[in-house]
Amino acid sequence: MKNKTYIVHLAGILAMIFWGMSFVWSTQVYENLNPTATIFLRLVVATIFLTTLLFIFHLNEKIQRKHLGLFAIAALFEPFLYFIFEGYGLKNSSPVIGAGIIALIPLVTPIAARIFLKERLTPMNIVGFIISFVGVIVMLLNKNLELTASPKGILFLCGSVIVAVGYSIALIRLTKLYKPLTITWMQNIVGMVYFIPMVFIMEHFEPSNFANVGAYIVPLVCLGIFCSAGAYALWAFAFSKLGASRANVYSNLIPVFTAIFSYLLAIEALTVNKIVGIVVVVVGLVLSQMRTKDVGQRTEDKGRNFDN
Repeated sequence: MKNKTYIVHLAGILAMIFWGMSFVWSTQVYENLNPTATIFLRLVVATIFLTTLLFIFHLNEKIQRKHLGLFAIAALFEPFLYFIFEGYGLKNSSPVIGAGIIALIPLVTPIAARIFLKERLTPMNIVGFIISFVGVIVMLLNKNLELTASPKGILFLCGSVIVAVGYSIALIRLTKLYKPLTITWMQNIVGMVYFIPMVFIMEHFEPSNFANVGAYIVPLVCLGIFCSAGAYALWAFAFSKLGASRANVYSNLIPVFTAIFSYLLAIEALTVNKIVGIVVVVVGLVLSQMRTKDVGQRTEDKGRNFDN
């Protein structure tokens, strides 16, 4: 059982690594394409990749008609509304600030999970949430304790936090019905359909967009395969085992990985406060995953039910 637990946590960490890098890749693509076009194209890449994977390895499941509404709601939250808010929020802020605001998700999710899913948390879980969030705040402050970001960007990013919580509620229900790859495949297909009219209404493609395709094709493909396909599948798997509240704490790792990748790619400097913030985030994450025997047994029972 311990080995399975490690796999679950590894899946959550890998998803955060991919999503942490997504803020860097998105910034690179936005130099040539607007967010709406970027999101639509990454969904196209993800759908082609997952369709090929599912049918080559015979992993496809039959989708019941009565569940299409739940898929439609989940895809409305993510990728549709979430990517719109995140995309335009990131376009008006920096990668690290964008990732930091997204890290608010774990603080809002437990409230929704308590109301809609009746999930229970230990005092240690709550302490871990708070410590981890403090670490995120430390990362976002400059030496004068100021948070510098566009109000427009912050507003869009806060919108993405709200819809991400709604997606979490829908996702936890879907994980009881279908496998993670199937859920990811369907939400990308439905999300892609949602974005088709948006692309025609909001985008005005110029010949220069395609003439310079070599400058953004690699990050765009990475966004589709690693972020819209791989990360969401890993995330659905972690959700099915940990529950919405405990799984969402991993979102606090997104700004950590974004800060590291931004530094390695010479996009943003890795300052002392960011290093201190990273350490605090990790400490809070560890505390948030501690559980009593009673809570742990309930989580394992959920995992066995999912496997069945």
